[in-house]
Amino acid sequence: MPGAYASRFHEYAIPKPGGTPYAIVSTPDGSIWFTESECTGGIGRMTKEGTWDNWPLASGCGSQPLAITIGPRGNVWYGDLSTGFGQVGADGTLTRFELPQPGAPLGIALGPDGNVWIAGISPQGPFIEKVSVDGTSLGHYQLAPKAGEARGIVAGSDGAMWFTESTGIGRITTGGDIKEYALPVGNGQGSPYQIAAGPDGNLWFVEYLPEGIGRVGRMTTSGELTEFATPGNAGLQWITAGPDRAMWFTGLISNTIARISLSGLVTTYAVPTFRAQPIGITSGADGRIWFAEDALDGIGRIASFSVK
Repeated sequence: MPGAYASRFHEYAIPKPGGTPYAIVSTPDGSIWFTESECTGGIGRMTKEGTWDNWPLASGCGSQPLAITIGPRGNVWYGDLSTGFGQVGADGTLTRFELPQPGAPLGIALGPDGNVWIAGISPQGPFIEKVSVDGTSLGHYQLAPKAGEARGIVAGSDGAMWFTESTGIGRITTGGDIKEYALPVGNGQGSPYQIAAGPDGNLWFVEYLPEGIGRVGRMTTSGELTEFATPGNAGLQWITAGPDRAMWFTGLISNTIARISLSGLVTTYAVPTFRAQPIGITSGADGRIWFAEDALDGIGRIASFSVK
């Protein structure tokens, strides 16, 4: 059990039929939206008032949504490994779309051009897809097989989209020009998972398993890389900009959430619930840090942490 900061955690069990939360996002009205992976596959919401909603995407184990974002019209957009992608309105109206060719969305984000950008993997290899608000593909950009997986994606301060690959970071302009930055050979090449835009104008990302420990990477929009060790944190999953001009990330294996300052100072907080498995993380409209717990005991939880 954590010490003096234990009271800053609040955990909420997701009522059935929901559960197994993964990606998470906060909307301006104070609602927390999340994807439900595994065999509870769907989209869930916890409102500011504490009520719960659940919208299944398929019966049984027919869906596995792993990505979520706020779209151009305020709706929540998701990416599903099994059923493509779609959006959910505040009233629960669900609209589904299919990719123009077989593929599995792993990341989704709103672009500076007002379109939705998807990072994913297909039989042809990793790809980036640009789609309009009506779900029409506006561009398909195939990446080289060496990229492995295109997973996280986010809009950068330079007006381009930035994304993670299995061994590096990629940049794509809204017109489709791609540049890739490999992580240094010799440190396990990082296995970058998720990526976020920082308040300093840089791109911040988590590295899942370089030499058995997690690292956080910081890349400038010109491609200059700095990596920070994260002692006490392992199995890094997700990262977000906090309300305190710092970045916050989850450690699934270490059962932690952590703060990293813009200069690289890491502060770690153990999650009170044993084996809670924190995954997705986001900043809430209430100024708290919210994260998803895909607990091994089968009880999925949404949790928050006060930064003060």
